[in-house]
Amino acid sequence: MTIGVGRCGRPRGPWARRRRGRGDGVRRPELAAAGALTLSNAHVEVTVLAGKGADIYSLVDLRTGVDVLWKTPWGLRQPGLWGRASSSQERWLEAYPGGWQLLLPNGGDECEEHGATWGFHGEAALVRWEVAEVGATSATLETELFSAPLHVTREFFLDGPVLRLHEVVRNLSPSQVEVMWSHHPAFGAPFVDQGCLLFAGCKSVVADDREPGTFLAAASEHDWPVVQARDGKPVDLGLLPGPEDRRAVLAYLSGFGSGWFAITNPRLRLGVGLRWPLEVFPCAWLWQEAHASAGWPWWGRAYVVAIEPASTFPGQGLANARAKGGRGVLLAGHSEMGAVVEAVLFEATGAVSGIEEGGKVALGGPEGGGEDVGA
Repeated sequence: MTIGVGRCGRPRGPWARRRRGRGDGVRRPELAAAGALTLSNAHVEVTVLAGKGADIYSLVDLRTGVDVLWKTPWGLRQPGLWGRASSSQERWLEAYPGGWQLLLPNGGDECEEHGATWGFHGEAALVRWEVAEVGATSATLETELFSAPLHVTREFFLDGPVLRLHEVVRNLSPSQVEVMWSHHPAFGAPFVDQGCLLFAGCKSVVADDREPGTFLAAASEHDWPVVQARDGKPVDLGLLPGPEDRRAVLAYLSGFGSGWFAITNPRLRLGVGLRWPLEVFPCAWLWQEAHASAGWPWWGRAYVVAIEPASTFPGQGLANARAKGGRGVLLAGHSEMGAVVEAVLFEATGAVSGIEEGGKVALGGPEGGGEDVGA
């Protein structure tokens, strides 16, 4: 069902409540069925899926026409088909079109919390969100979860080349609730390619202890960005693998002095970066898949890199993370917590040394001497 407009410009449909602006058109039946809203200015075009998790489905740099976000091989599917999956992981992945998701109240393995099943990667990215406000360059969406007593608001705002996302999670119950809260932005071709560079404000890398990928030893610890592979050879994680490199990584970035990362494609002269508050997201998950996994779900068809600001690691569900010394975000009864995450698109061919508040990108190495771009 698409979002229609009634008399006096009011929106109609299951995701809309008040005002609809001119920036929320859709271009394909699948996007219309997912309640797609399009926000744009002279620099950026963003598509948000109100009917599917308030996902950021696309993030397009209008200078180059490139969508920096990855799309899964199966793409955006009709919502009515998701229920046929037999496990919460299958259900989440079947509904996963790529792009950028909110993971809440769980991340990774299904677990039992407060007498309820918290499914793989949580509920927030699967449910419909109501559209409270929408215009050409901004939108506010909200939802209430079923598996946890949480009301969540996401406010999207474009400011030049910056997408500013303000999230508020409110505990509706009188009891304290612990949650995993993460962002899941995944980047792919044509933006990601051989020769892309990854920069981050972290100091260390810890490989996943169960599925570290094709070359890292399980639970091994390393300095960022050069790690030691199982064969003893150094590997620079700041040099992204090409599509023929057959490489996979699942690891966790920590020791952040400032919460940020950036990926640049020198050939396209294009970069994308994120900035986030360490008070809520003290670490980031690093996931790379370059046609390395032969079985389900990727079948050798995925070429993607994701750097995921997170409250908690490992990304194995809250119960496993807690058992291994991790902890989630604690929400006292009837309390709320907010976070602002900023994504910026910018022109660059080389190193990035930081991203400041407001999406200001510092180009050049850590010693300085570069220039600033962005908002």
